[in-house]
Amino acid sequence: MGKKISIGTVVLYFILTAFSITCLYPLIWLIINSFKTNSELFNNPWGITPNPVFSNYKTAWTAGKIGISFFNSAFVALSSMFITIIIASMAAFAITRLKWKLSNTVLGLFLLGVMIPIHSTLIPLFIMFNKVRLINNHLALILPYVAFALPTSIFILTGFMSTIPHEVEEAFIIDGGNMAGVFWKIVFPLSKSPVATISIYNFVSMWNELMFALIFMSDPNKMTLPVSLTRFKGQYSTNWTVQLAAIVIMIIPSIAAYLFLSDKIIESMTIGAVKG
Repeated sequence: MGKKISIGTVVLYFILTAFSITCLYPLIWLIINSFKTNSELFNNPWGITPNPVFSNYKTAWTAGKIGISFFNSAFVALSSMFITIIIASMAAFAITRLKWKLSNTVLGLFLLGVMIPIHSTLIPLFIMFNKVRLINNHLALILPYVAFALPTSIFILTGFMSTIPHEVEEAFIIDGGNMAGVFWKIVFPLSKSPVATISIYNFVSMWNELMFALIFMSDPNKMTLPVSLTRFKGQYSTNWTVQLAAIVIMIIPSIAAYLFLSDKIIESMTIGAVKG
């Protein structure tokens, strides 16, 4: 029996290692080739260059205006994520912790937003934003990003907040607290795990979103990173290695955010697993 368990463990680790390598290799290939010239890329796409070309990153950051687009993406994604967290947590608190008849109905209305195809709203939103002169304004991205992130975020937060014992907030109110204090001092701090989950989920989707940014942003100084990457491809030629360097710059924040919040995501996924 001991040998069977040992063999099974070895096989499991082998499968997991092979799967990890499969997932990591495209990222490693991307980083390695971002330090090559175009000729080295086509002549030896799988090897490591003996003379790394660091200027690819400088060219992508300056000539390709990736630097400006990087800060545009950071502003849009972080602003949208912050607004989503505040609105979704407040809505989830009102639905789960306050006593009113239409709480379930309001939750159902929020969840209907999951059924709306995001890109089916492109034309109506473009017409509306054009009328109020929001085209080439970052609000044209922040508003739809927040709107489409709310349903899933509220669903996750309501599921967690409904498990918090009411005795905690009752004790706080007896000590002289109010409902605003219950939210900011009790419920919201306890919800850090699901908040981390929706933060990384929404940040990655907002950071990588292309279609809305491509339609609503035509000013080069207002473009986000996914749109800027399309400028490296020309009609007759493409600077592939500089484009690879730009892609590496683009994916760094997503990886960093996941590494920073991964423990909270795992914690939120396993909450309640040992109950009962």
